[in-house]
Amino acid sequence: MRNLILFLLIFILNTNIYIDYSYGLESFNLSPIELDYNFYDLNNFISTDTLKYSYCQYRAYLENLNYELKDNREFKNASLEDILTNLDSIPNDIALKVKMNASHALNYEYFFKSLSPEKTFIKGNLLKEINKSFSSFDNFKSEFKKLALDSKATWIFLAKNSQDKLYLTTSKEISCPIIYKHQIVLCLNIDEELYSNKSKLVDNFFSFVNWQEANKNFNKKNK
Repeated sequence: MRNLILFLLIFILNTNIYIDYSYGLESFNLSPIELDYNFYDLNNFISTDTLKYSYCQYRAYLENLNYELKDNREFKNASLEDILTNLDSIPNDIALKVKMNASHALNYEYFFKSLSPEKTFIKGNLLKEINKSFSSFDNFKSEFKKLALDSKATWIFLAKNSQDKLYLTTSKEISCPIIYKHQIVLCLNIDEELYSNKSKLVDNFFSFVNWQEANKNFNKKNK
């Protein structure tokens, strides 16, 4: 069944035919980010079809979110970060759906931006803080991999708390560090339905990390 869904979503993406949620997009302007690379540019890390499927899922979460918020004009100019850090303001009847769709959509945005087909290098304040928080960069990678392999989660994050300290965490369903006003630095999708060999996935991930983007995330002020 999942393969059929994957095929249909890829077909939709390739033919540029989408379900029309234009009224939602007009109201809230939560439109998908454009990738800085082509789907096939990351073929040595993630297959083209898997990346297309992930992007289709991301679009679906955004479209669902626009639909859920269509009658709530007070959120018209809200970003995903604004929504997730102000969930108490969401009407109770849609709060869970909004949290789920906004979390997944934002996680996907950080995931896509965490990747680069071009080789980048970690340096500066982020490297210093990783060495401080995890003893060394190699130890950070080891802890990242161990947590990913030991977890049944969908997402793994390198995040920064309100005291600007780095930590690793995972999320299985509808959570995101932004909800707790923490900043995502790196994000990797480790969904076992998509990636059967998580060990290889994590090892390859560090060859495709966009460290420039990660450093930019690290230097952001928490919400």
